[in-house]
Amino acid sequence: MEVKPKSKEIKTAHLIAYSSLIIAILSAIHLFVVLDDSVIKQLLSNSGQSTSENAVGTIKNSFQFTGIMYIFANLAGIFAIWNRHTYLWWFMFAVFVSQILYNLINIGAVYGAILDIKSSLNIIPLTLVLVMSFVLAVYMLIVSIKRKSTFNR
Repeated sequence: MEVKPKSKEIKTAHLIAYSSLIIAILSAIHLFVVLDDSVIKQLLSNSGQSTSENAVGTIKNSFQFTGIMYIFANLAGIFAIWNRHTYLWWFMFAVFVSQILYNLINIGAVYGAILDIKSSLNIIPLTLVLVMSFVLAVYMLIVSIKRKSTFNR
């Protein structure tokens, strides 16, 4: 006899899954629309570095490679719709926390370059990613402490 999942468990899983999808979409917008060559050139010139094509390509590739890894990691949260495993819970928690820490390292420089070149609307995707990741990480930590488990198991 199979045990039916509780509604809290399903709601929590769906929140994590759909929020992860939204974060992945917003990250892709930030990486492939907002962070173009002009923003990278401004980022380099703001830090006093030369803006050669090689430097711009290297920085852009670095942002995009790491960003794609975070996009795939966030997309893994979609599996929470079907499979609510404890390992998935802690993996997604680690993704949200590390995504926040990775982006906070150079947030001032990135925001400065975006605001110098583009409008303030272009910082919204990254800001939403950071806020949503923080809220989800805190929520997941509170739920795991309050329920003494993950996904209410």
